Amino acid sequence: MTLRIRPAGPSDRPVVHGLLTAQMVEHRLPAEPERIDGGLDAAFRPGSPAWLFLAERDGQAIGVFLANQIVSVERGGETLWIEELYVAPAARRTGVARALLAYALDEARRRGLRAFDLEVVPTQAAALALYRALGFEDVPRQRMTLKL
Repeated sequence: MTLRIRPAGPSDRPVVHGLLTAQMVEHRLPAEPERIDGGLDAAFRPGSPAWLFLAERDGQAIGVFLANQIVSVERGGETLWIEELYVAPAARRTGVARALLAYALDEARRRGLRAFDLEVVPTQAAALALYRALGFEDVPRQRMTLKL
């Protein structure tokens, strides 16, 4: 079984949409198709700061990674905010998430980025363990949002 990580393109939209929908449903977040379409429109727009990668095993999409390259004064340069990292349940604990992160890390180093940042729901024990094993550190903050 061969695992392949690659950038997603507009022709991958239906499969990316399906994976992101599954993630939103699993995490009990709004999974309206219009919201996901809006996010994908922004990600696929020319010049977008989004990084969008697919993980495939034997030609089947089994994981997705969506992040945004941003400027950070705190980090002293450009960083990557990881927005979504999802692996289909049947493919979990097989190295897919680690491979997606390694692919992104290689690209980030190539581009001279300074850090990766993300948030994790405290109940996601496996994700927390993976991030900590890769060297991510807890940042004591409270996330806030203002919907426009």
